[in-house]
Amino acid sequence: MSRRPVAGPLLPLLVLALAAAGCSSDEPAESSASPHGGSTATSGASADPPSWNPCDDLTPAEVGRLLGEEVTEETGDPGAMRCTYVPVAEGGPTLDLNYLWFDGSFEDAWDTIGEVAGDVQDLDLPSADAARTVTQVTDDAVAVTGFVQTRGLIESVNAIALDPADRTRLVRATRGVLARLSERAPERAAD
Repeated sequence: MSRRPVAGPLLPLLVLALAAAGCSSDEPAESSASPHGGSTATSGASADPPSWNPCDDLTPAEVGRLLGEEVTEETGDPGAMRCTYVPVAEGGPTLDLNYLWFDGSFEDAWDTIGEVAGDVQDLDLPSADAARTVTQVTDDAVAVTGFVQTRGLIESVNAIALDPADRTRLVRATRGVLARLSERAPERAAD
């Protein structure tokens, strides 16, 4: 594992930049949306995404065990995919998951993000091609964003807790979710 502190935009911009990585080209891309709202483009990302949601690979009970407290799952509606684990107790941590089918390497996707604010750490997950977390701590909160690539699938986890003292727990839970997502990546990721 390597640690690389870097500076730049806030974590929510990471997800936007990663999504843009799959859609960047000189020509407008035609995209095909999954019933859950994920989309792919003809440039950089694979076509015909499966009818799938990252929540399909996790249960609220196991996410709750990783966090150390009970959560509920929100999956949205067809055409508006959502995969979020929200705390049952007020003020607990929240995790939001997303994905992108991407034909390039993890570093290709990461390079489109640019400079990142936070503590960046590479992870060694046996079932993943690459994985990385970015942790930011303020006086009022801790945020951890994690990315994992399993063949042509890049999944992301955005976790936030309102208590900065939850840093260790939130990092550990995010890494645990990334490992499970990679281990259980849908078969299309094996193509």
